[in-house]
Amino acid sequence: MGLFTPSKAGAFVVVYAFIIGKFIYKELTWRGLSEVLKQTLIDTGMIMLIIMCSNIFGYAIIYDRVPQMIATTIIGVSNIPYVVLFIILGFLFIAGMFMESTVNTLLLTPIFLPIAKQMGFDPVHFGILMMTIITLGSMTPPVGVVMYTVCSLLDCPIEKYIVESIPFVIAISILVVILVFFPQVVLFLPKLVYGN
Repeated sequence: MGLFTPSKAGAFVVVYAFIIGKFIYKELTWRGLSEVLKQTLIDTGMIMLIIMCSNIFGYAIIYDRVPQMIATTIIGVSNIPYVVLFIILGFLFIAGMFMESTVNTLLLTPIFLPIAKQMGFDPVHFGILMMTIITLGSMTPPVGVVMYTVCSLLDCPIEKYIVESIPFVIAISILVVILVFFPQVVLFLPKLVYGN
């Protein structure tokens, strides 16, 4: 309902669950709380290690000017807008597999957005496509932060996660293709609110 950002909502739910578990249902013991905190430390530490490694990887890529070289190569490959867009989306998917989504967004938006605008794509349309692909990349191996988070929380082997996620990856890929060729699906609401 817009009261909290997602991060604040997560913190609120933790406090709410503690109050309900401890004082309403009276099922949460101090020993149970210490186990929950221990597991939280393990899960958070694992996720932070993945994010830290992807940040180091991101720094190395920026230091070597890899995104700028890729942007120059992409522009040189084709001047057909949809070909360029699919090359960019493919690169974003691969980058999402190896780097955390926030790092990808901060590093790659200033490089690829001007190319997309130059090819005639609306910035809002490109932004939705970019974030969808980066999020998809974060759900896939080898460094998918979302994948490791889900597997850790559900105590699920990564192999089983990969097999079970295949239909979802296919569905999101189809969604991206639809969004590429039918930008009005993305743009009708912003145009309705803000006009052309």
